[in-house]
Amino acid sequence: MQYDGYQYTKIFHIIKNKIESGLIPKGSTLPSCSSLCKEYGVSSKTVRRVLVMLTDAGLIETRERKRPIVIFNQAPESSPTGSWMETNILAMQDVLYTAQLICYPLIDYGISMCKEEDWAIPEKIVQQMDPQQPALFWRNSKLFWRFFIARCENELSLRTVDSLGFSELEYKNSNIDMGYAYRNALLKFVGEIRKDGYVSDMVRDTLLSIRKLTPLADDHVLYYVPADSPFRIGLKGLDNWMKTDEERYSGIYLDILGLIAIGYYRPGDRLPSHIEMQKQYGVSVNTTTQAIHILKKWGVVEAASGRGIFVSHNLQALNDIYIDPRLIASHIRRYLESVQILSLTVEKVARHAAAHVSPGLAQELIRRLESIRNPGGLYQPAPIILLEFIAAQIQYETLREIYMVILKNYRIGRKIPKLMNNGCVMQKLQIQRMCINAAYALQQQDIHTFASQAAEMFHYAHRLIVNECKKFNYWEAVKDIYDGSQLWK
Repeated sequence: MQYDGYQYTKIFHIIKNKIESGLIPKGSTLPSCSSLCKEYGVSSKTVRRVLVMLTDAGLIETRERKRPIVIFNQAPESSPTGSWMETNILAMQDVLYTAQLICYPLIDYGISMCKEEDWAIPEKIVQQMDPQQPALFWRNSKLFWRFFIARCENELSLRTVDSLGFSELEYKNSNIDMGYAYRNALLKFVGEIRKDGYVSDMVRDTLLSIRKLTPLADDHVLYYVPADSPFRIGLKGLDNWMKTDEERYSGIYLDILGLIAIGYYRPGDRLPSHIEMQKQYGVSVNTTTQAIHILKKWGVVEAASGRGIFVSHNLQALNDIYIDPRLIASHIRRYLESVQILSLTVEKVARHAAAHVSPGLAQELIRRLESIRNPGGLYQPAPIILLEFIAAQIQYETLREIYMVILKNYRIGRKIPKLMNNGCVMQKLQIQRMCINAAYALQQQDIHTFASQAAEMFHYAHRLIVNECKKFNYWEAVKDIYDGSQLWK
């Protein structure tokens, strides 16, 4: 497969999911290295790296001249002890409220994407839910809902939901009768959708009613989580652990290229020092050194010891740059996935945020949006302003952390060559008008209209971004190295 370096994380998660879901049970041996190479179309170097990651995660044990054996126990027989602790009430409530605003729309969309044959997977998971084995029962319950997140074929959404800590949530006490009622409700849910098809209102109502049959609806249920769980300390460093090493340094040089393209840096301008860039981007000196080395190689910057780093006077070099499609695809995928998550979740989040906005803040938002003089010159500034505003008003720390990552990823648009253009001016003006109309609704304290118009605008922007990516063949670059169906199949 092309671009092995971008495959090992994906393959790791595919095999990890199979082990944790019981498809590859404890005691099983993995296929040989050559078989895995053939199955995933990668080199033996990539497979060896995956095996190291699986070993480090405590899922397999490797033995000399023998195939790796699975050591993960899918159904622990006893309650967790040791470093596991009871949840923090406030942190747990924060995560649960966040999950309602983020997970429900993603689950709803994942369900809408399911074809008839896809339902065999969640149906089989439910059938394996035995209330007499509580640990295995609730683990399969989590896998059931996780399937629909994965069905969105959006890795960022899956990793975001996984980061909330639900997979590590263990119930101290379990109600057998509740378990049977819950499993029967899930079987009924699957059967009705397979028979009647997807109906959005029905799905939302069912999700709410089914939740009442879980321990999450019982204030008297106690939970165990690891000491570093979001259910104890909140969600920390979401953006950092999602990035690969390649994305860290490529993100810096793509950002600098984007700032030069929009005129923020001009020929002869001095760029931030390595120390300043390390603080700005939150990376190490090795990462900034790699990024500047590549920009020097392309002739975009000049650097001399003791003098600093300067934008080259030969800006023709910008037009002659060849950027490895792997790096563009990696950033575009993150960009597109963030925009999709935003379009699916923003209406509920905007409604939550708007409830805490004063007329003065709404007026300031209008002023900022109306001050944009050239919406075609910078790639969609109005949505960024609106997204900044919404993120700033979010009251749940976990949700705010997620939306700050989405905001950061939305800005990737300015880093991607060719997307920084003066095309689609009418569409960009339409986006600006939609943002202003939403802001005026907010000023009138019409929260429902503000949220629905913001959602409509982000849906519109999402379609425009996808079309432009297809126009510049970026869409195909993403498809070449990333198969989203592997997340759920």
